[in-house]
Amino acid sequence: MRIPEMYMLRFGEMALKGRNRKLFVKDLIRILKPRIAPLGGRIEKGHKRLILHCEAEPERVREAFSTVFGLVGISPVWRTTHSMDAIKELCWELIEPFKNSGKSFAVRARRGLKNFPMTSPEIAREIGAHLLINEIGLPVNLSKPDLTLSVTMDVKSSWCFLETWPGLGGLPNRPREKHGLLLSGGIDSPVAGYQMQRRGATMTPIYFHTPPYTVEEAREKVLDLAEILARYQNGLDLHIVNFTAAMQAIRAECNSAATVVLSRRLMMRIASRIMRKERGKALITGENLGQVASQTIDNIAAVNEGVPYPILRPLISMDKLEIMAIARRIGSYDVSIRPAQDCCSLFSPKNPLTRAHIPKIHVEESFLDMEALVEEALELTEVVRFETN
Repeated sequence: MRIPEMYMLRFGEMALKGRNRKLFVKDLIRILKPRIAPLGGRIEKGHKRLILHCEAEPERVREAFSTVFGLVGISPVWRTTHSMDAIKELCWELIEPFKNSGKSFAVRARRGLKNFPMTSPEIAREIGAHLLINEIGLPVNLSKPDLTLSVTMDVKSSWCFLETWPGLGGLPNRPREKHGLLLSGGIDSPVAGYQMQRRGATMTPIYFHTPPYTVEEAREKVLDLAEILARYQNGLDLHIVNFTAAMQAIRAECNSAATVVLSRRLMMRIASRIMRKERGKALITGENLGQVASQTIDNIAAVNEGVPYPILRPLISMDKLEIMAIARRIGSYDVSIRPAQDCCSLFSPKNPLTRAHIPKIHVEESFLDMEALVEEALELTEVVRFETN
């Protein structure tokens, strides 16, 4: 079978957008361009779709677009003339590998060339009859076929395709909407980042590292998780915050039961400063309501207080098994379960506070020089760039 001449890229919910659809399409094309450059292709805008003119092998195209949000389907397309004999010949070439396979088939036709002497149903019937006469050995099923042979008679040529690869859906990544992701080495936070990427958010992961208390393997896990997330947005910057002095101060000066809440509040201050520099829009966490001490509703309220950005928690109501299923699908699960404690689990007290009282938290914070701790952590922050193309 010869290589397709082009690929049809179908929009998902982008097609429902109104006057701002052009902005979403522009973002999608920006994501696609570095991916198609090695394939030697070019993008053409169409009505509620894009056309990729490219003669690369289908496997390469499918892999290049496997981490692109905003597309619901990708179809390899072959072109021919308006001659019915040429269309029949191409249709036979496409479906012949499935001869006598037992799969059912249907032919769908759409006539864009309105002066063509046959209607769309007539075109479909004639092609189907041609395949049956030549003993394709496949049953016809017009309601739920295993194979759908699609024929589009456009103004300049006729297009034929047999399969559509499913896309990720969602919305294309928007670089102007940066979100700070509090990324740990656990299962939840990378999934939270992925879920927000599906909604077009650009991730700027922020990892809080406490050497020498946390081992280098913990840092390596986060680097690997950041690399996975980078695939969905053509690269990202990971901020590695040295949080050692902050944790030492909290443990030395404050009630140990409040360690989790105090550390989370300080993390939010540091992350907010990073996002202010990055012109960010929001902060994202992998918190799930009621799962652990830091995620009770009272503690969440205490952590939220005073943060100048929206704190988005896309996993807040999800079942743990749902989260794990997504982690396996995106490839982060095996990385997340590698043994290495992060600073949150390492410094968590035996009996953590589960119902934080904000005035009492303010008293605990009065024992700390919060601004000095923030400045020191920012000064020691390392930025690691991940490029994907």
